[in-house]
Amino acid sequence: MAETVNAAEKKLRHSKQRDRIYEYLCASREHPSAEMIYDFLKGELPNLSLGTVYRNLSQLEQMGKVVRVTSVDNRERYDAICRDHAHFVCSGCGRVIDLDGVDVDAVKALCNLNDGSSVKMIHLVLGGVCSDCSHSE
Repeated sequence: MAETVNAAEKKLRHSKQRDRIYEYLCASREHPSAEMIYDFLKGELPNLSLGTVYRNLSQLEQMGKVVRVTSVDNRERYDAICRDHAHFVCSGCGRVIDLDGVDVDAVKALCNLNDGSSVKMIHLVLGGVCSDCSHSE
């Protein structure tokens, strides 16, 4: 069966840089910022600019392939896991961690809007201090 391509993908030319940015995001558990992605890929892609990374992240987000998780130190962080799941952000080091043990469906069920509305998407970010930072205090 042929894979369906959404309308946003049809309008874009194929881009080696976008492919590589997406591959990096898929392999990363760091929830990197555009700057982190740029720093990692600039040696491999010499024509890559920070603006290109931002533009491609925006396109990947419009295509539904990545999501913006949160902002840490005024820098957006990205994730290639687009299903509903929770994140933990350390206020000490800025690390963003997937919280796979959080039942987001249960959280959705708790959000009774009492007006016939229904929650279709959840973006849950918890904050605190990670174990590495709490040990160094």
